[in-house]
Amino acid sequence: MVRHPWWKENGDAVRAAVDAAERSSGHQIVVRVGSLGRRPGRTADRIAARWRAASLVFCVDAAHRRFEVRWADGIGLDEERVRGAVTGPLRDHDLAAAVSALAALLPRRDEGEELPDIVHD
Repeated sequence: MVRHPWWKENGDAVRAAVDAAERSSGHQIVVRVGSLGRRPGRTADRIAARWRAASLVFCVDAAHRRFEVRWADGIGLDEERVRGAVTGPLRDHDLAAAVSALAALLPRRDEGEELPDIVHD
């Protein structure tokens, strides 16, 4: 079991990887590091529901060596490819590389037009 917070030491690299992935893919990505509890799938579903605006939510439970990935409807990712892309980097404690590998699987989309916060009819 991993006992030291290796992901915290790489926080800047992870933020940079997320920023680069968002710029290159046009998608919003959220990385959540923390316990997934006894029911990781349910926990990841709750986290993804909280971050509905994100195209991709990557939940990492480093202490228990578990991860869950949730993506928005309409993004055709293959679960086996996702698992294969991130397993090696996570095993090597390289969360930034895992984020980059995961983002590389996303289909490219143009960023949408910025909508007004308030509209008057």
